[in-house]
Amino acid sequence: MKINRLKITNYRNIEELEVEPNSRLNLIFGPNGSGKTNLCEAIHFVSTGDNIKGSRQRELINWNSDYALVRLGLTNDDQVVVYLKEGEGKEIKINSKTGKQSELTSLVRTHTFIPEDLYISKGPPRRRRSLLNRHLSQLGEGYGQLLSEYNAELKKKNTLLKKDEINEEFLEVLSTRLVDLGARIIVRRVDYLDELNGLLPDIYGKFVGTDQELSLSYSEDGLAGTSEEEVKNNLSEKLERNREKELDRETSVVGPHRDKFEFFLDGKRLRTFGSQGELRTAVIATYLAYLELYERKYEDFPILVLDDILSELDRRRGEAFLENLPEEPQVFMTTATRSPSFRKLSGEFTVLKVAGGGVEKQ
Repeated sequence: MKINRLKITNYRNIEELEVEPNSRLNLIFGPNGSGKTNLCEAIHFVSTGDNIKGSRQRELINWNSDYALVRLGLTNDDQVVVYLKEGEGKEIKINSKTGKQSELTSLVRTHTFIPEDLYISKGPPRRRRSLLNRHLSQLGEGYGQLLSEYNAELKKKNTLLKKDEINEEFLEVLSTRLVDLGARIIVRRVDYLDELNGLLPDIYGKFVGTDQELSLSYSEDGLAGTSEEEVKNNLSEKLERNREKELDRETSVVGPHRDKFEFFLDGKRLRTFGSQGELRTAVIATYLAYLELYERKYEDFPILVLDDILSELDRRRGEAFLENLPEEPQVFMTTATRSPSFRKLSGEFTVLKVAGGGVEKQ
């Protein structure tokens, strides 16, 4: 499944843009501020209903308009439209019928990679949790729904903990529910990490040319067990030990929303001992491993949206990334300059020159 037509109207600085993209590689070229990133954001927006950078809805609409629209056609003949009206929110149409945001991610399977993602290996734990959640929401059947249910119960518990008078019985009900949902989430994460770590060393070796053991694992104080029953028991015990802390802090401090993951290279914590190049290569290797697991599961690839990734890599790593990028998926890749790394590209590709919010095929 690929995008065969894309139309963007009044999305940020893009007033009107329509293009029939290449089914393989689309290099989106143009100076900074021309609208390259906005084009990538628009693809992510119509694929998920969300803005990748968490901007307010009004910021997505061109200042000369009161609405924004992104429309795409897919090679399976599906048509998707996301319409955003100032003060009214989103309207989603799937094949001319009203659709739900939850339907988009299964219909338009897109994976977006932004420059900030390269710093996941060194940033706070929530960024690595977010990485796993993004991967598992695409790969794990029902994981996204499971996570939504957990977050809904977590919100209820945190609201309850902030009240002056707490209903102890309701608190116990919520905690039990969170233990059950949390255990299922943790086991899914553990299983995914096992699969991921089976691929990471070989992929990492293609970048550095040496045999080194890269892994993404629960940190020492993060893992709560491996089987679902074991995780439930451990979470229940940990909740009991932290009961007073949760009451004092008025927030939940135990569960998968607090999980910690770390990259390790030859047994050493990469966040502490790794160079910038090693840290970034670890993230790229994880991304490529995810794509391989995706292809194994679906015998297909997601649409890849890569925003300015080469600018954050040195020439050697940039070339290695392009060499190891699978040939099958449709790719949208932005660049401000014609990088020397592009000489490593093989196969058919199209250059889309973006200027003044418009696009021209070259």
